[in-house]
Amino acid sequence: MDNPYTLLEQKDITHKFLSLCSFVSVCENKKINLANVFLLILKEKKYRTLFKDILILESNFDLVKLFLQHDPFTYIKVSILQSILKSILYLYERVIGLRKKHLQYLPLK
Repeated sequence: MDNPYTLLEQKDITHKFLSLCSFVSVCENKKINLANVFLLILKEKKYRTLFKDILILESNFDLVKLFLQHDPFTYIKVSILQSILKSILYLYERVIGLRKKHLQYLPLK
């Protein structure tokens, strides 16, 4: 059996999480939907930092993990998959671009 403090803490985190989701939905004039909020958090740094500060999370990974724990089927939505793929491609191109830049300054023997 779980400790009463742990149960209370879990309920508090869930309440804060859902309250923040509602807040973001109202601010963006979107329908209250976890998929919409998740997309906004992926796109907007200000919402990511808000969630991480209020929920006392250390990384973006913890934030995504919290979303997926609350609704495990969030990632299946097509729009979210597209957004994640675009982010991965952007990062990949950025890393490759940085490597190409650094390679041109290497002395050739």
